[in-house]
Amino acid sequence: MNTIVKHISQLLFHHECVILPNFGGFVCNYKPAYIQSVQHKIHPPSKQITFNKNLINNDGLLVNFVADKEGVAYEQALKKIENFVLSVKSKLKLEQEVCFEDIGTFVMDKEGRIYFEPSSSENYLLTSYGLTSIQVTPIVREKYEEKIVAQVKALPKNKSNVRKWVAAAAVIIPLGFFAFWIPTKYDLSSNINYAKLNPFTEEKPATYSPSEVTLPEESHLASLSDELSKADSTPYLSFSWIKDQEPITIALEEKHIAVADTTRVAKKNIPLRYHIIAGCFSEKKNAKKMVKKLKSKGFEAWIVGQRKGLWTVSYNSFTTREKAVDALAFAKADNDKAWILEM
Repeated sequence: MNTIVKHISQLLFHHECVILPNFGGFVCNYKPAYIQSVQHKIHPPSKQITFNKNLINNDGLLVNFVADKEGVAYEQALKKIENFVLSVKSKLKLEQEVCFEDIGTFVMDKEGRIYFEPSSSENYLLTSYGLTSIQVTPIVREKYEEKIVAQVKALPKNKSNVRKWVAAAAVIIPLGFFAFWIPTKYDLSSNINYAKLNPFTEEKPATYSPSEVTLPEESHLASLSDELSKADSTPYLSFSWIKDQEPITIALEEKHIAVADTTRVAKKNIPLRYHIIAGCFSEKKNAKKMVKKLKSKGFEAWIVGQRKGLWTVSYNSFTTREKAVDALAFAKADNDKAWILEM
């Protein structure tokens, strides 16, 4: 391990940010315990390391630490760090991977953009010292449909006779019960109303009693029509059915027009920006063969698109880098050269 990388690694145990002057800063964020469903592992709490290329100003933390550990002057420690940064940048420009052991790996593309992939080999959270990942075995439960299939297969071979006996029992048992229970609860010699769904509920016979209705004279109907025509402009209505009788006043209800809510909520589609790359091909037919092969292994593979003249095939794609990092280990079990592409 390079001495500068070793010093940075030691500082990450005690600090949340360590800046490598003129290169970038390593920022630590607390990451709670989580379950990796693909590999069936439970990971303890840790520090998640990210890289910020904008943190290039020297804050003195790393330089003073190097000077103290190696017993040199401040200027000599700063010069040593500058030479290390120049060598790292030279390797990146040659499209080589630069690995900071126990911290992460740097890669630069042709456009000059630097990508950082953190390492999971070291847990920099002191409160999690001694805690390791736990490999668990998933519980496989027998499905309800499988139980039914097993029970059906265990039935006697002469299934037609069994079904006949089951159907006969389903009809005879309820009939026998009602034949014994109905006479003990109801008097069947009395009047029973068969028009209802429940034939056992007694109902008193209906009797007809005519009501007397006296129609008003035409003159009173005309006065009522006049009052109704005025109802649109007054909240009350007065009318009289019989001549020389005190009129009746009725309050009218106001009409309210309901306004339909035409507000629409636009749904936002979250793009899949992070892709676990399996390979790149100059011919699309070869890329399709790779997709078919990966799908047969259980991956949700697809062709991301054409990138720099090559057809890029992805094991799977995700909306966040965290999900892509979790699934990267499973992809590397199939291909150790798998890597994450951000688009």
